[in-house]
Amino acid sequence: MASNCRSLHVPEDAARAPECTRALLVHLEEAGFGGAPRHLGTEPDGSMVLSWVEGWVPADAECWRLGAGELASVGELLGSYHDCVAGFAAGSGFAEGPQTVRSGQVVCHGDVAARNTVFAGGRAVAFIDWDGIFVASPMRDLAHAVWHFAPVCGDADRWLEGWPGAPDRLARIAALVGGYGLGAGRADELADMVAAVIAGCRRAVVRKIAAGVPAFVQMEREGIVATLDSQHRAAEQLRPLIAHAAAADSAESPSGGG
Repeated sequence: MASNCRSLHVPEDAARAPECTRALLVHLEEAGFGGAPRHLGTEPDGSMVLSWVEGWVPADAECWRLGAGELASVGELLGSYHDCVAGFAAGSGFAEGPQTVRSGQVVCHGDVAARNTVFAGGRAVAFIDWDGIFVASPMRDLAHAVWHFAPVCGDADRWLEGWPGAPDRLARIAALVGGYGLGAGRADELADMVAAVIAGCRRAVVRKIAAGVPAFVQMEREGIVATLDSQHRAAEQLRPLIAHAAAADSAESPSGGG
């Protein structure tokens, strides 16, 4: 992982990330996983200081610039992360969900998307923004990545503003899932999980809006709930395509990941 070792002060809520985030980053470093920032220390106010990862982090609107090679490398990096974190138990401290890792579960990144992926030399080299980790099936991370990198949305979605044409979702999903190494027999499971992940995200957003969290109240004003509803409908409509893409490339890929 390219890093100039400058300290990065994680702001706002991420600055108060739980102990489980620090423990995870330390584990990843000790295990030799190069796809995450290094934990360099903690400031007196509790904020984490992380190494700086050099590279390009695409905005959501720039996702169209990622070709098959870059997408495959996202899948490879995610599979490597899941292999590395298998068996890791951070103990309690997760903001939401289970507090212990059971069989078939891992500590998920939770928000694998272009905006949280660093690219260098035409490959994904690191994931950033680790403050939202939670315990779940590794399939949730892969499904979240498919949602954002395909992307799974309607043709009028603002995610596609600036795209030079309609996304070739079949090819994009096949490249990402092929890089991950998902077995072809789990293609239907992945397709179902994409819709489930979007529905779960909507529930979490609605909870935070109801709790009056300022950032989410603003997102409500910007139409986030309607957007997620539209994307969930798209996931249901695109389910056969997602399953076909996952099965088509996964059948030819080496096994790996979750």
